[in-house]
Amino acid sequence: MGALKLLITGANGFLGRACVSAALTRGHSVRALVRSAAVFPEGVQVVQGDLAVGCDAAWLTGIDAVIHTAASVSNAPDALARDTLQATEKLIGAAVAAEQPPLMVLASSIAVYDADVSGAVDEGSPIETLIREREPYVGAKLAQEEALRASSLRGWCLRIGALYGQDERRWNAHIGFKKGAILVSLERAGDVPLVDVADAGTAMICAAETAPNDACEALNIVESALPSRAAFVASEHSGLHVPLHWRLLLPFAFLTEAMIGARAPGLLRPRILRARMQPLSYPNARAITRLGWTPQKQFLGRDL
Repeated sequence: MGALKLLITGANGFLGRACVSAALTRGHSVRALVRSAAVFPEGVQVVQGDLAVGCDAAWLTGIDAVIHTAASVSNAPDALARDTLQATEKLIGAAVAAEQPPLMVLASSIAVYDADVSGAVDEGSPIETLIREREPYVGAKLAQEEALRASSLRGWCLRIGALYGQDERRWNAHIGFKKGAILVSLERAGDVPLVDVADAGTAMICAAETAPNDACEALNIVESALPSRAAFVASEHSGLHVPLHWRLLLPFAFLTEAMIGARAPGLLRPRILRARMQPLSYPNARAITRLGWTPQKQFLGRDL
């Protein structure tokens, strides 16, 4: 495929910057959409605006594909409603109305799968339907995917694992509670669904280069040699470690949720606890086959 003209939303974010770098490395031209002033490598066209307010048709002029990373990463309902859902709706509406509608590549999340799934979580596994019992973030990602599927656009929903960089975001919610040097881990078995941010950025650009089979095709984006929880803890924690199986917390979680509802901490809500702590594996073979993408980093071990 020849060089593409890409619009990257949220281009100044953790994933957005990795997408810009990957796009340039692969020979594409980039229009970077940011909400506040930002500096990028030479040759990147920077446009400034707020998608939640509206999507300027000029931002999409001449664009072959949109790499949509702009979103709230919090669990704050107001921020998710504005910066994730409203922004995505405005973007999709403008893309549908464009003279030449672009391909859409959505940064979704590995967390969208049903909390009761077991074993290997692949693209054929059911997605969550009991949305009110999960984190608001999960509901917002599912709503983004549905908005894309309901549109006339063709695109990809990349279900990205927990992002990390060399010195950034190296802790993970799939382990348990951590306070300072004290860790209470809640499960030893199962993989931790991680992916290096540079590899995730490359996957987003590979998707822009690839025609989906369906109107909206989903792929898991995680590294190929995922660490087990036990290996992750051994690597990342050197303080006091108290192992406690997550199923022992379930009675307290049911009680806490019954008393205070959605205000309960995530790991004291039964469905969230189950979704985060079940021992699962996360195959990425479909992404490798469909996109020609090979993750280059391993959280534990040498780079490939």
